[in-house]
Amino acid sequence: MEPRFCATCYPSGVPGALLYVRVSTEEQQRRNVANLPIQEKKTRDHSNRLGIPVLKVFSDEESARTQEREGLQKLLGYCREHRGKVSHVIVADLSRLARNVADQGMLIGRLADIGVTLLSVDEPHIDRTAAGKLSANLLGSVNQFYSDVLSERVRYRMGEAVKAGRFVWRAPLGYRNVLANGTRNLAIDAERAPMIRKAFELLATGSYHRDAVLRAVNAMGLRTVRGTPVTPQSFSQMVCNPVYMGWIHSGENKVKGNFEAIVSEELFATVQNVLQGSGVPAPHKRASEDFPLRGFARCAKCDRLLTAGWVKGRGKHYARYWCYNKSLQARGHLA
Repeated sequence: MEPRFCATCYPSGVPGALLYVRVSTEEQQRRNVANLPIQEKKTRDHSNRLGIPVLKVFSDEESARTQEREGLQKLLGYCREHRGKVSHVIVADLSRLARNVADQGMLIGRLADIGVTLLSVDEPHIDRTAAGKLSANLLGSVNQFYSDVLSERVRYRMGEAVKAGRFVWRAPLGYRNVLANGTRNLAIDAERAPMIRKAFELLATGSYHRDAVLRAVNAMGLRTVRGTPVTPQSFSQMVCNPVYMGWIHSGENKVKGNFEAIVSEELFATVQNVLQGSGVPAPHKRASEDFPLRGFARCAKCDRLLTAGWVKGRGKHYARYWCYNKSLQARGHLA
């Protein structure tokens, strides 16, 4: 029988319970009843009925197909660090803990090894007896079957969406995800798309190294959705991504997308040839690490390309961009 303590005035040092709640983003969108606050209330009420004090709540918003979940790993670490102070881990149901039999059995075993008992609100009959283990394994098999069937259906729907020319994943930089008539697709990001198009145009000339182009577009203000500059690795992947010329490549499927392309197929192909070292002769080096915008930034007054260099003043050298237009220089215009 479970020990019973007053949930509000239990003595110091009495072992308590950890609550674990989880929902995947897709599941939360599909079933609003499986949200985190409801699970927490459900598990907390169960702990109070048993008279077990709640020590801490851990949560995850990702799939249970792997044990490498941040909240779950923190829970296991807490159990190890506070061995003897944690008596139970409580979940709303076993599918919150794992979606396959192997992971479920391993997690229950790891908890048992450090003296922690798993309790499920919806499945109170699971325990470490032979019958309890059998029940847990059967429930784990059912949860795994449900998860596998759901994955098959999702893969089928995504495959059909790709065949119809729809991009169903997170939008790459330069695009944004939109939902129209119940279907997900891509739309041009008016702020970032011109800078990405400019990157392709610069690369296609063969006059600029990839790193120089990256510095240039970052200097122009290209930022990720998190507001950080684009990294070299991300940029290398970006300029080789066929989605920018309006094509979707997914496994064996290569489909023309029904969304607007940022660059033409000809421009994309030219850039690939340049990056592979063929198709466009390598010209003399024009890019400068000190002045990444020289040669393609334009004057705000006359729209000519700006030059740049170091100028000396008061014993120091200063970096400066300026326009070749002598009439503007005579009026004191600086870029």
